[in-house]
Amino acid sequence: MKKITKRLFSLLLTGAMIFSLAACSKEKSGGSSDVIKLDNFEILYKSACIMTDYLGDDAVVLTLDFTNKGNENASYLWTIYETAMQNGIDLEKTIVYTNPETLDAVGDSQWDEVEPGSTVEIRTAFALADAANEVEVSFGTLFGSKTGKVTIDPSTLSRETAGSDTEQ
Repeated sequence: MKKITKRLFSLLLTGAMIFSLAACSKEKSGGSSDVIKLDNFEILYKSACIMTDYLGDDAVVLTLDFTNKGNENASYLWTIYETAMQNGIDLEKTIVYTNPETLDAVGDSQWDEVEPGSTVEIRTAFALADAANEVEVSFGTLFGSKTGKVTIDPSTLSRETAGSDTEQ
């Protein structure tokens, strides 16, 4: 069972990477520039900040609302693929711990199951190449056709400590 789960996860991850490379459409639907509609899901970009990741480097942390508009339970992690680019280079996902002793991280809510019609706030983190140049974050579904993106200027973001919502 464990071997099958690992293979399924690897297959899904590979498919997400291939699909993200092949995606040419960068459309964003809806009236608000902060709302991205992706097939049966909706992502609302709420905010971003700079935090320190587990390596001690700067990371951009996005706060999003993930809404399930489908007919079945879904989690952000198993439904949405995301990529970030800065200076023409892919940024790596990173971990920002809210509690290093228990290994709680800002991205933990990505695992939460969301019932149809419900919304969960999630956070996601990318290691910054620098704190001056824009970051473009793209979102899509694993097997859908729609994609969307947000552009973030790190030079305008506040610095926060994990587990807080206040500036340093």
